[in-house]
Amino acid sequence: MVEVEVILGGPQGGGIETAAQIFMRALARTGLYVYGKREYFSNIMGRHSYFQVRARDRPVRSVKSGVDVVAGLDAESIATHFDDISPGGAIIYDPSFAQVKIDALPMMEADTKEHVKEKLRSNGYQPSVQGALMYAEEKLGARLYPLPYQKILAETAEKLKAGSLSAVQRFLNTVVLSAVSALIGAPIDSFKKGLEDVFGVKRPQVIEQNMVVADIVYNYVKSNFNNFDRRIDGYTPRMEPMAIINGNEAISIGKILGGLTFQTYYPITPAADESFFLEGYEVLEVDPEFKEEAELLKGAGVVVFQSEDELAAINMAIGAALAGARSATATSGPGFSLMAEGLGWAGMNEVPVVVTLYMRGGPSTGLPTRDSQADLLFALSAGHGEFPRIVLSSGDHEEAIYDAVKALNWAEIYQCPVIHLVEKNLANSWAMVRVDKDRIKIDRGRILREPVKDYKRFEFTEDNISPRAFIGTPGVVMWYTGDEHDEHGHITEDPETRFKMYMKRLKKLEVADREIPEEERVLIYGDENADITIVSWGTTKGAILDAMDLLRDKGYRVRFLQIKVFSPFPKRLVRRVLESSSLVIDIENNYLGQAARVIAMETGYIIKHKALKWTGRPITETEVIESVEKIAREGVETIYLKDGK
Repeated sequence: MVEVEVILGGPQGGGIETAAQIFMRALARTGLYVYGKREYFSNIMGRHSYFQVRARDRPVRSVKSGVDVVAGLDAESIATHFDDISPGGAIIYDPSFAQVKIDALPMMEADTKEHVKEKLRSNGYQPSVQGALMYAEEKLGARLYPLPYQKILAETAEKLKAGSLSAVQRFLNTVVLSAVSALIGAPIDSFKKGLEDVFGVKRPQVIEQNMVVADIVYNYVKSNFNNFDRRIDGYTPRMEPMAIINGNEAISIGKILGGLTFQTYYPITPAADESFFLEGYEVLEVDPEFKEEAELLKGAGVVVFQSEDELAAINMAIGAALAGARSATATSGPGFSLMAEGLGWAGMNEVPVVVTLYMRGGPSTGLPTRDSQADLLFALSAGHGEFPRIVLSSGDHEEAIYDAVKALNWAEIYQCPVIHLVEKNLANSWAMVRVDKDRIKIDRGRILREPVKDYKRFEFTEDNISPRAFIGTPGVVMWYTGDEHDEHGHITEDPETRFKMYMKRLKKLEVADREIPEEERVLIYGDENADITIVSWGTTKGAILDAMDLLRDKGYRVRFLQIKVFSPFPKRLVRRVLESSSLVIDIENNYLGQAARVIAMETGYIIKHKALKWTGRPITETEVIESVEKIAREGVETIYLKDGK
């Protein structure tokens, strides 16, 4: 079995993300599966950020605790991650870092400094980077690899005839990345391929300059660091070509393939990157069945509009949907709070609009760049009164592509808002996917294209779904209002009409419940006769699936119930699975166990055992394994998780 996991750390703006992109692609070029996640502060420059990259010879979906290599561009990275190393793992650092005192790290948070100093002092080490390195070596069995960064950069400057050392400081990330790649045995040809994948073959000078650095470092590592045994060289690739994308890109690709024609947004982390991607790759594929639209929109692409705020974003998306666009908006928790009134208007008027809601740490501004699953109940209830909405969540990058298509389809089929829940962990993580375009089907629902005398936009029908004409359809007149209305859309307060219209709207969820298979709304993995059932949703899926392999090796019979659609809830299948389980464990990235609460409300089944986390960091494979073992062994009801930096 081949596997390696690496933390690359440095100051924001120091090139960590570029280095990680090169690294992931270089590893993928060797035939390994890769997964990477990015953690960063909510400021722009200077604060500590890091990438955690895991690669192995079988699919990988998450990270674990205890990595094989920690490599830092600066002293703070070593002081932050010295205790994240696994026994026998490697720490790559510049020797000059060792004498830096923890208190002298200018960008490290005060709380973090105190935690690090306390850990070192309580174990008999000085509160310095040297103390952290000694702790890692003596307590954790780490191997230390001091690499003279500036000496290597000086040699680089000489070979590139750069004239000064300052002229080559931008290659510091390449120095560190090359050292990691060489240490784990990644072929230098794969490293070059990674450079080409990131910079493109049209920038040969950039690639050539970075390869000069890589050649110097590879030779240095070969001459000085020859005792590291966690290597990937000698691995024979057995993998078909795949794409490496992050969650923002996955959603964007799904929307493009799903026929999106109009997207609004107001910049907010981590949602904005989706719209930025759409702005850069505006491609439209129109179903040939809709010849008029195909001709009208030929060459138009997706219209992406940055609005002045989230109020405008939701209302513009609604207006575009009324005019016939496949319409969506993307936001995060604070922005979604502002969209609640517009969402209610869409619910009242049966408008097919998609809201992609990127969950991050709250409440208020909260943790803008950190992970969370705490907006589930909010998504299910946002807006006053009662109106139908479909709420679905994606568990990984590949799901996100197809779910984005489903969201657009379901919005138009059932003529209601659809809220697509994704997490910061999905948005800012990278995975390998294949896209099967044959799985992409566009369904625009019941559209009226011909003039109709006495058109009733909200006509009562057997399935409660009315024929939908676009604003501007020749010979068709319609009315929209936020008030209760009759079949034409005229305002009314008549109790009988209110009774029928209210029921018409909400009963569409019953139609969706009948038509969308429960097996599509909840997925089951593992042994159908398992003793232990893990219940979760969203990107905890990856950590759970990775953990299940090891739990089986330890003798546990485990299955995983992944809830994908929370409205309409797949209550029959969920209840049947849970009632057949000896032990049920809910694992979520929120304090309340929100999915467990929805399950209790929808099925009456109370999940007793939970593992919950709300630190802003995603749940790891290690945390899943330890939680399941502790609950199975000791019967603990609730475990609180805190792993991650």
